[in-house]
Amino acid sequence: MSKRITRTNNDDLIKVITGTEEITNFVLQGYQRTKRKLDSCLDFIGPSVVDTDYRVMKGALEMINRGIKIRLITDITKENINYCKDLSKVSEIHHISGIKGNFGILDEKEYIIHLIHKESEAPSQIIYNNDSASAKAQQSLFNILWKNAVPIEDRVREIEYGVRLGFIDTIREPEEIEKIYLNIMTSASKELLLLFPTVNAFYRLERKDLISLLDKNAEKGVQIRILAPTNDPLKELSRSYNSKFSQIEMNTITEPLEINSTIVVSDNKFSLVMETKDDSKYNFNEANGLAIYSNSVSSVWTHTTIFENLWMRSNLCA
Repeated sequence: MSKRITRTNNDDLIKVITGTEEITNFVLQGYQRTKRKLDSCLDFIGPSVVDTDYRVMKGALEMINRGIKIRLITDITKENINYCKDLSKVSEIHHISGIKGNFGILDEKEYIIHLIHKESEAPSQIIYNNDSASAKAQQSLFNILWKNAVPIEDRVREIEYGVRLGFIDTIREPEEIEKIYLNIMTSASKELLLLFPTVNAFYRLERKDLISLLDKNAEKGVQIRILAPTNDPLKELSRSYNSKFSQIEMNTITEPLEINSTIVVSDNKFSLVMETKDDSKYNFNEANGLAIYSNSVSSVWTHTTIFENLWMRSNLCA
């Protein structure tokens, strides 16, 4: 069953198509009309629906043989990774975590919206539109998503080997920031760099087991360097560490800092930058604003460089 609504004198229209057989036939007709490219976006269920439909896969292969470029954005997960690998034989695939919405764009002139409910089950309804302005707007959205998505090769390595590649995450929830901080502090194997913009920033993390975490890291051979403003208790702590552990060095920042964030760099691989929103607050969660967590080479290098420059200047002032 289908419903046609004529929208303009140029016969631009919207169609609503229901029924498995009618939908499959309509999609295959669209494949046959396509002359240059097909861009699609599917949620995590979508790949199983496409990959298990023999006629749709055959139609996609015929498009490839005609020289048509096919691109797909989807949410690649442990559950659908094999479907996505199959689809990569007929389509270039990029990944966006949690992507919602199912649509396809044909030659930047027509687009289809799919409504999918269950894995490996064909859509129950599609909406077709050949209004050129709407299709171009949908294409613009796809292009933005594509530019910011992760290639399937990187996502597969992430899933199969457990390594996130080149991420820069903005963390807003205080509980998540604390969780990442603790993970960085417990997972370091070679080196930890810690920069505190204020004495209060140091004390807030001290109340989050900082001293215990530093001791445990030093005992397993992690080299630790700490930069912080000073007062009498911190001076005493610095002397204690410098005499107790050869792995821990603590230097004093004597000049005002232009940054207002606590920086932690682990093993030259991960950086966590925690913005101080209100330094007068006693509680860690209340004092902090946003945090940036990254394993991006450029991001880690930037924050390591900031630390090293300040460390060198602290040595000159010592």
